[in-house]
Amino acid sequence: MKSVLPAGEPPNATHRLDPARIIETAENLVQQIGQRLPGSNLASIAAELARIARDTDQRVHQARRPILAIRFASVTAIVTSLLGLWYLLHHIHTRWEVGTVTELFEAADAGFNLLVLLAGALWFAITLEARIKRKKVLQSIQELRELIHVIDATQLYYTPELYNHVAASPRTPWIFDHTYLLFCTQMFGVISNLAALYTRDEAGDSIIRAASDLEMLANALSDRLYSKAEMVRLSPESR
Repeated sequence: MKSVLPAGEPPNATHRLDPARIIETAENLVQQIGQRLPGSNLASIAAELARIARDTDQRVHQARRPILAIRFASVTAIVTSLLGLWYLLHHIHTRWEVGTVTELFEAADAGFNLLVLLAGALWFAITLEARIKRKKVLQSIQELRELIHVIDATQLYYTPELYNHVAASPRTPWIFDHTYLLFCTQMFGVISNLAALYTRDEAGDSIIRAASDLEMLANALSDRLYSKAEMVRLSPESR
């Protein structure tokens, strides 16, 4: 039997990341962490992650839209340059006379430099929009990378006092909760998926490398926290 997709949906839609699902996962984490660890630093970071998830969806859509002002300026600059070159070739009548071989090489060198300068200016105008978008995307990925380090820093100082909103008695022994570390790994997964959204369509090599580096960092920290969570779960203090 052939599976039937909804009308208007591309065949590979089920294999693509859904930003709405990622946002929903981030918001569910906010609720779960708030219930399990009320008043913790991790709860506030989870709320920040949910906000970044919503902003990421908007940024990805914005990156796909053309920047009309830049395109208009680029087209104007290209047309003006080509018209200027055409005017010089057709309206300036110059007798091309070369007396020696040295003068020939000097004239050829000057003409080559002029063509290189013109080609560089045209290339700058053509790629301006793509470079501006790439810079914004790399800044967004760097924001996600920094958030990973913030989450990792909170677990380095992990104690029950970080999320215990009731002042415990000094004689009360600490009771460690390994779910704190598991929540950190889930947040790393959300961040990796958000970074992957930027690699869609015609993403450049620099964006793909940045997203891949972020994913490898998140996976490495997740593996370490899984091991730490298992140690905390089996420790006598957690019982």
